[in-house]
Amino acid sequence: MLGVLDACFIIDWSRYRRRKLLSKLFDIMYIHEEVLAQIRSTIAIEYVTELMMRGILRLYAWSDADETEFIRLRDDVSSDPRIPAVERPDILCLIIAKALNAILLSENVGIHRIVEYNPRYRNVSIWTALEVLENMVYKGLITIRDEEEFLDYIREYEEDTAHKFRRRRIEECIERLREWLRK
Repeated sequence: MLGVLDACFIIDWSRYRRRKLLSKLFDIMYIHEEVLAQIRSTIAIEYVTELMMRGILRLYAWSDADETEFIRLRDDVSSDPRIPAVERPDILCLIIAKALNAILLSENVGIHRIVEYNPRYRNVSIWTALEVLENMVYKGLITIRDEEEFLDYIREYEEDTAHKFRRRRIEECIERLREWLRK
């Protein structure tokens, strides 16, 4: 499975005590050099370096065609009032995910809105850390017997990263896991 990392995701995930699981969920992950330039914390830099040294994280080779698509998408975004402002590196990640048919790992609301409202990007999969944790259960990387055990993983993540998930999203995730656990 292929993934694309944006800066906010990798910065948060690098602080998570179970960060090593990410490299077990994805075979290869890609990052753009402009995203790398946004990473300044020591722990995130060390985590990115480790992933690159292991060959799991790779730089994406940006092309002229990708740049043309960036200009087109940037113009679409700026003319759609339903989509909040989105920084260039985040849009680059979305373009990469589409080009590679990869999963974009992002908490960015603007990116999620692009996928919701822009027909060219409607088929791009975006996972937040919550969906990453959920999919780790499905892949057997996290073992749970019930929803309370999964909530423990969520609490750990929130504690380690200071990132709080919306209650509604957690409830939706728990409902999907309940269904999976019944099988």
